[in-house]
Amino acid sequence: MEFKGNLPSAEPSLSDWEWVKEQIASDAPVPYDASDPDDGPYDPNDDAAVDRFLTDANRIHPVPTAKVRKTA
Repeated sequence: MEFKGNLPSAEPSLSDWEWVKEQIASDAPVPYDASDPDDGPYDPNDDAAVDRFLTDANRIHPVPTAKVRKTA
């Protein structure tokens, strides 16, 4: 029986956690192809590109105000 946390799981895990742990331990680069649009907008192995993407993604733009305010 497989466990999820402390609870038994009826569904098998879809993650190969041993492989994940090996990848983390070896600090393997994430496969990335700049010519493939499904690979995302930035190279996940480039720290500067990741920081730039997250900074741009987290900007809060001001909400435009209405010309005429309606009151309920």
